[in-house]
Amino acid sequence: MSNLDKESLRSLHDGQIDQFKDRLKIAIGDESVRSFSKRCDISESVIRKYLAGSHPVLDKLPRIAEATSRSMEWLATGFESPQQTLGELSDEFALIPGYTIQVSAGHGALNPDSLEPSRYLAFRRKWLKFRGFAEKDLAIVWAKGDSMEPTINNNDTLVVHVGRKVPQDGHIYIFRDETQLFVKRYQGVVGAWRLISDNPMYTPLDIKKEEQHQFEVIGQVVHIAKDIGD
Repeated sequence: MSNLDKESLRSLHDGQIDQFKDRLKIAIGDESVRSFSKRCDISESVIRKYLAGSHPVLDKLPRIAEATSRSMEWLATGFESPQQTLGELSDEFALIPGYTIQVSAGHGALNPDSLEPSRYLAFRRKWLKFRGFAEKDLAIVWAKGDSMEPTINNNDTLVVHVGRKVPQDGHIYIFRDETQLFVKRYQGVVGAWRLISDNPMYTPLDIKKEEQHQFEVIGQVVHIAKDIGD
């Protein structure tokens, strides 16, 4: 570590930790950014953006907390309540299962056989209550492709309400056709479902009534989390 880095860390430990980038620098310590990024499964370029002053989206914070053995409260605010127990954290946060599935925002992506959660992402229970969501009705997948840009970009995190299986006009849903999962905006037309891509370069797909039994509505996309930059 350079003398500059050592002095920076020393000043941070002396109390100058108002910003997330400073707390992250302390938490990473002597470990290289490349090594740390691999451990928390976040790209090196994104970690460097955080160190330069960007703030993580909600689903990234639990990964950083786990990799650094620091609490999410301290990483997010700089303050920590010693008396806060795991039970109290559980009361504050709900862990929503995330699946290693890329839902196509293009021409279709394969749905893997295994549906075991690959990770859990933390959401505040107050937010779930505000949105009227039940924890058991939510699942997380990741987008692949560009057909839903600018609304949904490649690798965006999608929170899906799997209890909403009757599509309503104007909302975004995940559909399954045999082994393919894809995300589209729904519009009801006479005798058909119209599945619309927000990217105007893609033409709408009309599913006639007699063909709709071949499709399953997995759920409604109710929240999109994305990184700014690479």
